[in-house]
Amino acid sequence: MDIAIIGANGDVGRQLAVQIIARQLLSPRSRLQLVGRRDGASHRALHGFRADLYDAFAEITPEIDVALTPEEVAADLILFCAGRTAPTTPNQVVSRQTLARENRMVFERYAEVIAARGNGQELVVMVTNPVELGVEVFARHLGRRRVIGMGAYQDSMRLRREIASDFGVRRQRVHAYMLGEHGDALVPILSQLWIYGFDEAENAAARARLCGVRQPADFAPALAEGKRYLGQLLANEHVQEAFRHAEAQPPDLRAVLLPLITHISGAKTAVSTAAVTTELVEQLLNGGQSVIPAQIRLEAGDWDGPPGVLGLPVICGLRGWSQVTDLEMTAAEHSCLRAAAAAITARLSDWAHD
Repeated sequence: MDIAIIGANGDVGRQLAVQIIARQLLSPRSRLQLVGRRDGASHRALHGFRADLYDAFAEITPEIDVALTPEEVAADLILFCAGRTAPTTPNQVVSRQTLARENRMVFERYAEVIAARGNGQELVVMVTNPVELGVEVFARHLGRRRVIGMGAYQDSMRLRREIASDFGVRRQRVHAYMLGEHGDALVPILSQLWIYGFDEAENAAARARLCGVRQPADFAPALAEGKRYLGQLLANEHVQEAFRHAEAQPPDLRAVLLPLITHISGAKTAVSTAAVTTELVEQLLNGGQSVIPAQIRLEAGDWDGPPGVLGLPVICGLRGWSQVTDLEMTAAEHSCLRAAAAAITARLSDWAHD
């Protein structure tokens, strides 16, 4: 098994390399490829990073090589972290449209080359934002079954962590999803929340406590208002107050707002993004098929909704994803997911003609 990290000199890419090696996900006979750009800082830094990894992890280090062009990428599992990221201060406004315009060129270049020169079996995990655009581009070139976006996985893990915190349990005991877009069109699926170790009555009480009187359609406007208010606080350097406000929100809002503040505060979310991606990689490397919430390219008949890119739970392994799982939800939640799909399709259409 060989893994390539495209964008290995970036914040997330470096953390990914460290965590993959530290958790011994690759054997010493496997290969970890650090991919950068010949015309950037990577051509110097990645060779030094490679030496530093060997120095840090000694006997448990897999074979590590450096690639500086798309043509050199060769791996079974490709983690795509290259491209521009959102700024880390509230006064540097970069729209998702600008991010999409700049990163689309990066997506297209790598997707074209990997499709032409790869072995036809690579699985690509898209980490770079906009995740949905990356999935759309790579699915067009490589085939949709071989491309997944990790946004829904990260959002779901964040939601489970916040729910676990409220109920005093470990995240691994919580079953709930945050689906849709890895952006504004998020849809928490709380109607089927299940906490392992709780009986039927306790789980029913947990669901009632989390949902309260709110309806699924209330989440999007609440999130927009939360972002607006926190943006004002952060623009005035009231970071602690922003964190306190976000921490007082329900778990589904906390799962989105707290990482946003973390990034804008300047700390970024590289460690957490790399950690959850490494967790996803570990599931894939364990073999067999796992249910993973991920952004995928859907066609008619894949689910009870329109085709397009959307975050849904899918059965996935190292050969890609095979099908969307049967996900029970309320009619209101399903309606929100359909609306999210329409919003993503509209954005992708705009970005394609930008």
